[in-house]
Amino acid sequence: MTPIRTRLATRAAAVCGAALLVTACAGADEMEADVDDPADDLDAEEPEEDEPEDDDADEPEDDAAEDDAAEDDEADDAEAADGLLGELQEAGSATIGIANEVPYGFEDEDGNVTGQAPEIAYEVLGELGIDDVDAEIVEFGALIPGLQAGQFDLIAAGMFVTPERAEQVIFADPDYCVTYGLAVEEGNPLGLSDFQSVVDEGATIAVLSGAVDEDYVEGAGIPSDQVELFGDVNDQYEALAAGRVDAVGGTFLTVTEQTEADDSIEATESFFPTDEDGNEIPGCGAFGFDDQEFRDAFNDVLDELKEESTVVEITSGFDFPEEDITRAFDYTVDSLVEEMEAAEE
Repeated sequence: MTPIRTRLATRAAAVCGAALLVTACAGADEMEADVDDPADDLDAEEPEEDEPEDDDADEPEDDAAEDDAAEDDEADDAEAADGLLGELQEAGSATIGIANEVPYGFEDEDGNVTGQAPEIAYEVLGELGIDDVDAEIVEFGALIPGLQAGQFDLIAAGMFVTPERAEQVIFADPDYCVTYGLAVEEGNPLGLSDFQSVVDEGATIAVLSGAVDEDYVEGAGIPSDQVELFGDVNDQYEALAAGRVDAVGGTFLTVTEQTEADDSIEATESFFPTDEDGNEIPGCGAFGFDDQEFRDAFNDVLDELKEESTVVEITSGFDFPEEDITRAFDYTVDSLVEEMEAAEE
């Protein structure tokens, strides 16, 4: 924009030219009148010329404010896209880790990944804008290492919460709590009913490697030469059916699922494992994460689905008793770990 002083000088030069022309063509009176009129016009226009200058002075400030706001928006967008959660939302996909254990997380006969934990994960991730979910099937003991190595984005295998695992994994709040059980040969020839009966009878028990079962049998005082470790759930039951072990330990739901599918074995009554002091150990499962922001966002949606009874509907569809589901709602992961740590003292 032309500075105000330059514009005024240009107008003044025009006035002078007009005055000379009038002197040549008119009388003195006419010249005086003609010259005075443009000068008056010039004086009248001066305030109008000042207004654009004020507007021009304000424009850089307005532009700067708009630029700052745009930069803030860009910074917010960049911040929202940071971290694992932002990456997953941008891609619209995530990978869950499962151990192929019925009913917690498994691949069905048609090759579809389902189970209590995957089905809840589908709901929660969908609410977070992540609709494409893949699964990696690994041995149970490889779930935590796989998560830490980035092989998958979360554990959706019904993993029990323990103080030791809570130091390696960022757990969501638990979504179920269940009792324990034993699978035995049909007719239960050794009369097994709990861990103490395994000790008394000198029976051999199969448990899942890397699972809480290892801690349970150790805490119950079962000698190591009576314990057989397996990396895969199905392998345990094949060993029982073949007579290589006398019992298989597991959550009562898993034991029930397996024994109902095989007439040669049966389930004992359920029970709660106990620690060395005889205190019952709650068996509550939860989703596991290695990223705090992702866990927090997932947990917020999970808590909403609990309130809406969606978690109960999904979980009961896999034969979980409703009381086992709602029992978990009394805990946060922090309160559960605190209770377990207090029992260990």
